[in-house]
Amino acid sequence: MSLDGGGCRGFYFNTVLSLARSLAAHQHAPLDKVQKLQCMCPVDFRGVFQLDERRRDAVIALGIFLVESHLQHKDVIVPYLLGLLKGLPKVQWIEESSERKGPDALPVAENFSFCLVTLLSDVAQRDENLRGQILEALMDIMQVLRDICKNPDSHDKGANIKNLHVESIF
Repeated sequence: MSLDGGGCRGFYFNTVLSLARSLAAHQHAPLDKVQKLQCMCPVDFRGVFQLDERRRDAVIALGIFLVESHLQHKDVIVPYLLGLLKGLPKVQWIEESSERKGPDALPVAENFSFCLVTLLSDVAQRDENLRGQILEALMDIMQVLRDICKNPDSHDKGANIKNLHVESIF
């Protein structure tokens, strides 16, 4: 994934990334503008997030805003990102066609999860007060994924989880 605003990503990604970076450039980014960016992200619907390409792009842009703005509006964004992290085992992944992504592309879940964990790790490194909460959430989700891998039939996506490797999520 190219995060420089050019390259292989589409118009939508470049647009939300530009919005995120222009908001991050403000010393006091308006909360209502940041919330418009967050509104482009997926919402928890009955315990499940649906992640299509645009929503994934919006989450990455929101995380980039958070890091590049020196954690402005962290009280709103970090709980959202932690909720999304917690919801990863139940995400409904909506992938683009295999023709567009190429034969050597990483799985969508692996790519997105890596980005989300990296963004949260950056936040934990920059904010001592959030560090414990973020690390605890990361450890909790790893425990959940470990339990799912050990006993896939007890999970509501049992048939799909049997082929899951922990490396493909984190």
